[in-house]
Amino acid sequence: MPLLAANMRKILTADLKEGQTFSVPLFIDDDNIFVPKETPILKKDLDLLKTLDIVELFMEGVSPEINKVAVKKIPISSFSQRKFVNAGVSEAVDKLIIFVNSIFAAVKSKKSVNIRLLWHITDSLMGIVKAYRDDALKLILWKDVKAGFEMAKNSVDTAILSAVIGEEFAFSETKIKELIVAALLHDVGMLRLPEALIKKVGELSNRELIIIQSHTLHSFNIMKKEFMYPENVCQIALQHHEHWDGNGYPSRISGDKIDTSALIVTVVDSFIAMMSRKAYRNTMTGYQAMKTLLSENAVYFSPEILKMFVKIMGIYPIGSGVLLNDNSIAMVVGTNAKFPLRPVVQLLFDKSGDVTANDKSINLSTDKKLFITCAVDIKSFMA
Repeated sequence: MPLLAANMRKILTADLKEGQTFSVPLFIDDDNIFVPKETPILKKDLDLLKTLDIVELFMEGVSPEINKVAVKKIPISSFSQRKFVNAGVSEAVDKLIIFVNSIFAAVKSKKSVNIRLLWHITDSLMGIVKAYRDDALKLILWKDVKAGFEMAKNSVDTAILSAVIGEEFAFSETKIKELIVAALLHDVGMLRLPEALIKKVGELSNRELIIIQSHTLHSFNIMKKEFMYPENVCQIALQHHEHWDGNGYPSRISGDKIDTSALIVTVVDSFIAMMSRKAYRNTMTGYQAMKTLLSENAVYFSPEILKMFVKIMGIYPIGSGVLLNDNSIAMVVGTNAKFPLRPVVQLLFDKSGDVTANDKSINLSTDKKLFITCAVDIKSFMA
């Protein structure tokens, strides 16, 4: 916890009640407001505190006003040349995205799929997660691909992040490989649906919604009948839209009745979807996506798995951009489990808006002078 202003006093989160209001803001720490003044505390607010293991809040204090500076657009190559990500990892992931895209093209045209290629992709992703975990996580948020490869990138990203969660839960190597395969192929059934329906902008009719929801059944059948995967692997794809509260599809099962690996893919798939550009909206920042996920805790997602997801990615996820209180802009490169709002960052732009040449990382949990004021979209600075 950062140094606190003298006039701030502690409030135990265990004493908070749903609907309660305060005449002053409640702070998570000296710089980050949790609930504004005169704002009722909601159940999802209490759930968030529990998920993050935050046992106390603070009253009073001043959150400084920050004047954002204009930053210069720079070529994406300038980011690539910095030591944010191992270049070899970036190139390896690019190749895997191309391979996955070729598999999806075969599925869409109902041609035979090279199963050996799927084995290679699975083994490669397993190796990347084991040896270059943080590099792979950074690529999820800030690396784009050319048009036509978006679905393949989303699938690879889902597989990487699902595998990382599986490792944290100490899954066996076999179970992690099964999780990777299912995460890669969980949406493959979409390729058998009418393209016009998938790209439709606006509200879906009840019939159209039923067709879209049928993609999980298509994914199950493709994996089982065409790829010949065991049923337990196929079930992960079948169940990845089941909800913790039982209001998902296709079977409306709930809680622990849902396969654990499917529960992992559910969380990750939702996060990746929010980070992806859609016909009806732009991408969210990692911070916006994380807040949205946390607001649905114990409704759509397993609380235990969501908690692990936050532990791995942080409130400001690895690879996301942030504005610091000195008007510099940084990328999040590491998390602090005890201080979720104070991750490890690496500067991109200094307080004047100029590109920095310093690759040194800053741990905001120990550097008390700096703190995050808001999330920013790194890609918006790329020319």
